[in-house]
Amino acid sequence: MTQIYEVQAPDKLFRWLHPGQFKWDEQRATSAAFQDPYMSIDIECLTTLQESYSRAEKIGKNAVASILAEQAFEKRQKVCHCPTRICQSSGESVCVTDAGCPAYQSEGANKRFRCTNPAHGCVVGKKPRKTVARFFARECAVEIYPPVP
Repeated sequence: MTQIYEVQAPDKLFRWLHPGQFKWDEQRATSAAFQDPYMSIDIECLTTLQESYSRAEKIGKNAVASILAEQAFEKRQKVCHCPTRICQSSGESVCVTDAGCPAYQSEGANKRFRCTNPAHGCVVGKKPRKTVARFFARECAVEIYPPVP
């Protein structure tokens, strides 16, 4: 089982972007990339940029942006390390760190899990588009740009 990492303010958090979440005229992510109340991220110190990008490509994401955990903390967001696991009997993705996470499911006695992303985390909290999501979009760094349209 993956040990839970305590996210620190200087930790870099990778956010995967799908093709419609990038503003080419401004060379940055859109606020739509940062609105999810359980925003999925990878924690840099637990992976590499290339490993994270490889996982992103498997689900149709084609770019990676990053924010710092301290930026999330500044906006009153909670940052959790929640390594994802796949239940071998049902095939469902589960998170056993935060009961509010949409991927959460209690680990039943007859289920077996295997860890699929030990670097996964969530930035938890409401992210109003005009304030928090826009802040992340303007402050993020683009780590891997999407292909030019």
